[in-house]
Amino acid sequence: MRKRTGRGPRRVSRFRLSGYGPIIKIGALVLGVAAFILLIIFVIVPLFGGAPKPVETETAELTPTPVATPMARTDMSDLAVELQAANQSINDPYVFGNEAVFSTGQADQTSPAVDTIALYDLTTKQTTYIDGIKKKYATLFEPKMNEKYIVYLDCKDEYGGAVCCYDRKTNESFVMREYVYGKPKVSLSGDYVLWLQQTNKGSNTLGTDRLYLYHLPTRETVEIEIFSNTIFSYSSPYMSDSAIVYAQASGESQVLDGSSASTDAEICVIPLVQGGDAQRTLFVPGVNVNDPKISGDSIVFVDSYADSNKLYVCTKQGDTYSAPAVIAENIINFDVGSGYAVYTKDEAVYIYYFADQSTGRLTSESSRALLASACGKNVAWYDITDLSGANVVFYAQVP
Repeated sequence: MRKRTGRGPRRVSRFRLSGYGPIIKIGALVLGVAAFILLIIFVIVPLFGGAPKPVETETAELTPTPVATPMARTDMSDLAVELQAANQSINDPYVFGNEAVFSTGQADQTSPAVDTIALYDLTTKQTTYIDGIKKKYATLFEPKMNEKYIVYLDCKDEYGGAVCCYDRKTNESFVMREYVYGKPKVSLSGDYVLWLQQTNKGSNTLGTDRLYLYHLPTRETVEIEIFSNTIFSYSSPYMSDSAIVYAQASGESQVLDGSSASTDAEICVIPLVQGGDAQRTLFVPGVNVNDPKISGDSIVFVDSYADSNKLYVCTKQGDTYSAPAVIAENIINFDVGSGYAVYTKDEAVYIYYFADQSTGRLTSESSRALLASACGKNVAWYDITDLSGANVVFYAQVP
């Protein structure tokens, strides 16, 4: 027999013959990868800087809603600047832009004949006299100006006088209208002048009074309203850049001839838009009305000039105005500017802002003062601490 050589036949593993072989290999591979990841996390990473720290999320703090800073400060006297004109007599100062206008006379006299209108430059502090303005009667009073015109009163010694204008471009002065009684309060806005002309001597003799609107370029006059036998003719009208406002007897506009003769005050607002044809607003505030003035959407007036009087404000609400709210009591006089009212109370001048109803004092506690005028952002007043000498005038350009 021939002897067999080489290795005998191999025995096949049971695992290779079984269908579980591939599954077991995959499981072993997964275990190996998992072990490697655990090794990195728990062994290698701690050796080289440690495990990453969780990101901390900051909790946002609630920020309180900021409280708006009032427009007025309790003491605003740091804004006051003295008008350093050489004139001893400064009457009815009125500041427009960077200039002040006032009536005066001989510079070295404290009580001169008031026959001159002067301009004072707030920057150069130089005073110039307007040669084109000559008085016809006794005294020049209450000048007001804008960039094109200066309006003023040329008054007689007792009654009457003339409402006059000076054209700053042509250096020409002219009379708009003569008046017989009283001394009208004149408003200037752009190319227009407004005033109420009385025809009676006193409150015991009522007559027919006329509200005039004068167009300066054409020198034409429009009669806006006629008041017959009404006590409201003693309340001065006022014109801003946007509207005319005045007081009348309630129902006056519905009376065709004469006056309604009502004792209830009605405020009339005529917008200066659409060539003056815009619908006027009439409303009865429920209190007495004297000398209403308008600034934007706010109307300010005083109920009287007697003791215990009240200064009111009404605010536009839709097609009408709100009920009157009291600004101050026991005031001497008042005026309005751009966004505010100013008034004299307890020998100090105060400002009231319409936007936030804040109030501040413009004059120092150590002085006595009397409001002179307001225009735009400029307020002028007399310092009456010492009345024995020359007129002392201050002004402030308010925020």
